[in-house]
Amino acid sequence: MKSKQAFTIALVLTLLLAANFFLFSFLESSAYRTITISRVIDGDTFKDSTGTSFRLLNINAPEKSEPGYEEAKKFLALFENKTVEIQELAPDKYGRTLARVFAPEYLNLKLVEQGLAKKFLVEDDELKLFSQTEANAIENQKGIWKKSQHFNCLQTKIQAEKETVEIKSLCGEVNIKDWTITDESRKKYKFPDIDLSEVILHTGEGKDNETDLFWQSKQNIWNNDRDTAYIFDKEQALVHYDCYGY
Repeated sequence: MKSKQAFTIALVLTLLLAANFFLFSFLESSAYRTITISRVIDGDTFKDSTGTSFRLLNINAPEKSEPGYEEAKKFLALFENKTVEIQELAPDKYGRTLARVFAPEYLNLKLVEQGLAKKFLVEDDELKLFSQTEANAIENQKGIWKKSQHFNCLQTKIQAEKETVEIKSLCGEVNIKDWTITDESRKKYKFPDIDLSEVILHTGEGKDNETDLFWQSKQNIWNNDRDTAYIFDKEQALVHYDCYGY
């Protein structure tokens, strides 16, 4: 009996030690530390003084070919050769360390606030914060969010599981040649020369007709949990945006 009690006590102590070890490891991995930004790659990526690559969490800044690229990069470059506080997460698929960066302002959020980046793969505990900040930037036409003359002319319904977007014009027929629709990532579709009244845009392959358009994508576009559709006119001014899951 005594040996059984001793075994039980030993097992409980072992489990407590293991729990404390994992808790300590978690706290340590999410702890803040100081680094120096040595070189900015673009609006959401940089290297520190050791050559480690970092990717700002929760955002997607414009690429070279997109409006706002230089502005976003210049903003982040203001912090080159300066020390910042970071909170590291796991590496992304490119081996860059995902991180929140503070200088002392929360730079990830500041880029969205200034209209220099979109929200992207936002952490659960920051959904409302980043969604509302982006909405405010759009409302105030900050950075990349210049409104088109057709702003508020469209109505959309995204059905993520079906991989479709229903698009309806509220302003009569509108020619949408060279307009584009994107998600929160880099995926983009350019509309053909049509006069839009009402149409369904399908992610997959197919032949365009009067009521249906096809992205011709071999992969899914819309995340099932949350995502955003942004529609821009041919001058890259924002016509419409529609987010779900936030």
